Amino acid sequence: MIRIGVIGTGNISAVHLRYLQSRRDVQIAALCDINPANLKRRRDEFGGEGFADYREMLRRTALDAVWLCTPPQVRRGPLLACAERKIPVLCEKPVERDPARAERIAAALARRRARVQVGYVFRSMPIVERLRQAWADDRVHLVESLYGCNVSLTRSLPAWFYDKALSGGALVDQATHNLDLLRMLLGEVAAVRGLAANPVHAKRKGYTVDEVLALGLRFRDGTVGSHAHTWVGDGWRNEMVFCGEKRLYRLDLGRGALTVEEGMNTWSFRQDQARMYEHQSARFLELVKSGDWRANPCPYADGVKTLKLTLACDRALGGRKA
Repeated sequence: MIRIGVIGTGNISAVHLRYLQSRRDVQIAALCDINPANLKRRRDEFGGEGFADYREMLRRTALDAVWLCTPPQVRRGPLLACAERKIPVLCEKPVERDPARAERIAAALARRRARVQVGYVFRSMPIVERLRQAWADDRVHLVESLYGCNVSLTRSLPAWFYDKALSGGALVDQATHNLDLLRMLLGEVAAVRGLAANPVHAKRKGYTVDEVLALGLRFRDGTVGSHAHTWVGDGWRNEMVFCGEKRLYRLDLGRGALTVEEGMNTWSFRQDQARMYEHQSARFLELVKSGDWRANPCPYADGVKTLKLTLACDRALGGRKA
């Protein structure tokens, strides 16, 4: 039985906890949050001993793994505390909001030989591995990425989410997943340009997010790509199209489907219906069980690289080449 703890019991924690609760080989042993209401709500639903201080939780509870779901700016302490106790951590993304601070944390974790997987969910999806197999004999020179939702039309998120300084907006909270996958598949980005606009609601105090944005990317190997993002679209979708010399590859990340077109022939692959977060947590639990962290889909230091790219894209939206 794998005894797990969760630090930070906000919205994203419930996504992980629902899956962990379904596993027969997992025991939810401890939950921690400084917000008593959040903590009580999660304990009522998922059980586990409750703590207001992660240090006390780690002292008093024997844990095999920890899910770290706090805001990015308050992860250093829990990460290092777990590293000192040799407890593996699945750390939510982004790793930080300050790249210099993230670099220092990465160095500290490396000195402690910490076992940390960053929660970039697309890396663990079966359709992504199938895509890499499909284009093993091909060369891709162009990619288009699209993330769409309607949260600025419905205003369905908590009010703080529409304050870019607090949430990071579309780029830091959402598009960072797409940028991370592009890094994983195509390598590092050499240059980025960006545009953004607010066609529905003008920016004002408390509403400072970009409603639509577009990025132009040039990768170090010469591949050219784009990412477009809307918060005023028809609904939720997340898609990528890769143009190769031999084939065209359509990746539907929201529905878990890959379509490959080669001439007049088309074939498709659809992964099982598990949610993307479940694939990620399953992969993490495999690492915890095996102890072989060479298969870690996203070490902390790699998550730092995605943070730097995400912030460079955000700077580019201000009209600066990054």
